[in-house]
Amino acid sequence: MKKLLFFSTVLSALSGSAYAASYKYDNWEFTASGLMGGYYGISQTKKQYATNSMPNRWVYRTDALFGANYHFSPDHQLGVFGNFTLVFREHDKDYRNGDWRFYPFITDKSKYGELTVGYVYSAAHELHKGAKDITFFGIDDSNMIYYLSNPNWGNGKHSTKFATPKSTSIMVDGRAAKIKYITPELFGNTKFGFSYTPENDNRRGMVSRYADYESNEDGVTAAMQNRWELPDDSTLYTSFGYGIFNGTDNEMSFGVTWVKDKFNIAAGYKNAWVNGNKNPITYKSDNPYLPALFDNYRESDAYNISVGYQFTEKFKSNLAYLHTEAKNTRNSDDLYIFSNVYSANKYIDLFLIGAYLNAKGADKYADDNSKGYAAITGIGLKF
Repeated sequence: MKKLLFFSTVLSALSGSAYAASYKYDNWEFTASGLMGGYYGISQTKKQYATNSMPNRWVYRTDALFGANYHFSPDHQLGVFGNFTLVFREHDKDYRNGDWRFYPFITDKSKYGELTVGYVYSAAHELHKGAKDITFFGIDDSNMIYYLSNPNWGNGKHSTKFATPKSTSIMVDGRAAKIKYITPELFGNTKFGFSYTPENDNRRGMVSRYADYESNEDGVTAAMQNRWELPDDSTLYTSFGYGIFNGTDNEMSFGVTWVKDKFNIAAGYKNAWVNGNKNPITYKSDNPYLPALFDNYRESDAYNISVGYQFTEKFKSNLAYLHTEAKNTRNSDDLYIFSNVYSANKYIDLFLIGAYLNAKGADKYADDNSKGYAAITGIGLKF
């Protein structure tokens, strides 16, 4: 009840400022945008020999971007920004008082492209054009684990496990501190991107901060994105990305999105492999925070697909599917998310979401397998 009161109070306060999301003074421009909402879900997770479910639960989440740009000229600006996320999950024992995250970064935008320094995703992740979802739950790096527990994925305060990949985009380095550069559209409506991440385990990504690798822990990604205007007045986007991490971990991703009027379809694929013997997959672990095969995603495949349609100016739907699997074991995931969003007005969104998960572990015992469904509704304030 206290969390619900907190959410209602903040919601009321922000509703008054939603009309002033941008303010200009001389050469300065101050901006704020985001979404905050409360989500209620009915879920049930069935394991092979047991049922582990919390029939209903609340999740409160706020995602916001705050920043300021200084305009040197009409086509050159320098900005300081911060991404802020606050989540209350009543069922999460790791974060009894909420899980908050803050990611600051600096950007320099000009006719030569965009240079970013700070806590952001990689260039390969930004330019990836795979399947999408229309809510914050997402199909890549999905937050649906708030309602459907997956034994293959875990990133708490003191433990990490990714026995399978969680996306078709390259995001091993997560939002680590990095340098990223994205070119403007060049010949053939093509963008290129590059990023460098020193010590890529020091962030909320997939590699645990407790992992002890022998080789250099830096990460590098390179990517390209193409935009094709087709004769039928539709647009086709394609993307390619490559990344190498810790000197041994390689990832390659492909993505495509086709947009025609109010209809879109998208798909993505990623392959990961280890090249070298300095940092092998952790089949056994002496660290209490690292279970065996916590990093099995390092040799894996993932693919996804989504179909979306804007039925009216206010109502849109999206169906997305993600499949992931590890090469060394039987670990795999099948996740379906059916999302519906109704925009009551410029600032209020109403959500209705259905999901199904079938996650298989390395072994067949109950605690290593999970199958279940969730039905979620919610209200969000855009500002």
